Amino acid sequence: MSFIRANGINQHYELTGNGDQTVVWIHGIGGSLNYWAEDLSKFSGFQHLAYDVRGMGETEGTSDAVSLEIWAKDLGELLKALDIKNAIIAGSSMGGAIAQRFAIDYPDQTTALLLLSTSSRVGAAATDHWRAQADETEKNGDKFLAEAQRAVAFYNMDEELKDIAVTTLILVGDADPTTPPGGSVIISRCIVDSELEIYAGLGHAPLHESDEPVERVQAWLATVQTT
Repeated sequence: MSFIRANGINQHYELTGNGDQTVVWIHGIGGSLNYWAEDLSKFSGFQHLAYDVRGMGETEGTSDAVSLEIWAKDLGELLKALDIKNAIIAGSSMGGAIAQRFAIDYPDQTTALLLLSTSSRVGAAATDHWRAQADETEKNGDKFLAEAQRAVAFYNMDEELKDIAVTTLILVGDADPTTPPGGSVIISRCIVDSELEIYAGLGHAPLHESDEPVERVQAWLATVQTT
């Protein structure tokens, strides 16, 4: 594991695997690159870049408020610092929202999208939940996580997603209590070149819960690899 300075912060990352194409893996809120520790070896033929999002894991946090836009820029600058021209962008939950934002803001650096258990918008009930959670988190002394919770309390990228022109695979479990499948359905309707898989009985971490979504990603990556 290594550190590099990009977009004004020290970012913690790990490069594994071998291949002409790179897959970037973005974890969920409060997580770290370790979320993907058991996954990446399943997808051979690619270089894999996993990293800690700003203020999480071992990546530096700042006193300023964060946003999907800032997180996306962090990734864009990380790719530049590592001399990676473009990549397949994969993200789970919050990481999936960052992946969408990245594809919108940095289309030239995005070759394909893999979106896991995520959403393109936040409704009023979720907004209230995240804001209350952020206040409680800050009281407990974790300012970086609180700012992240505020960042995911409201966003709506639906209209902007319609401009995404890269192939996209969307996976979600129908028993996901955090990001129910309705959000993935909305994404699939917004991104023209997208495929949606809804898995019966799976929750918020489909790649960790069943071999079926892993095999689906393997097959999809093989098609991306040949284009």
